[in-house]
Amino acid sequence: MVSNSGRGFLTLPLMVLAILMNPVVSSAQLTDDQALADARALIKSGREQVVREELELTKDESSAFWPVYKRYRNDIEPVRDRQAQMISRYLRAYDNADLSEQLAKDMLDEHLSIKSDLLKLEKKYLRQFRKLLPDSKVARFYQLENKLDAEIDIALADLMPLFESS
Repeated sequence: MVSNSGRGFLTLPLMVLAILMNPVVSSAQLTDDQALADARALIKSGREQVVREELELTKDESSAFWPVYKRYRNDIEPVRDRQAQMISRYLRAYDNADLSEQLAKDMLDEHLSIKSDLLKLEKKYLRQFRKLLPDSKVARFYQLENKLDAEIDIALADLMPLFESS
């Protein structure tokens, strides 16, 4: 049985919260590309640290896994970039009281497109990871990814004001 120590999971959410929930960070500041890029870089390094600590790979598994993981994350990043752009666009519109029906439609369509593209990548890489690791470790890896994404999504959701009808 694999332990669920969660030791790495204390680190990443704290980093996310420190960046995103900082009282001096407003929704307007999150639209700043540099602030968002800095936050994402910190989250990226924290994510890799958590995966390294929690996946418990052998030396052989590790040498095979990490190059594929880096390609996986490199393929995920442009999709996450779209998500960051969508969030920035929404926050700017919210701050400017410019929430339109067209914006709502665009946000919904882009949100679902992003989710679809992420799922396609997860499925694509699942085949590759299964060639490198036993299914139990692949399952653990996907659990880690999902848990990390959920922590980040929760922090973002706390910052995102709800869409208001005009």
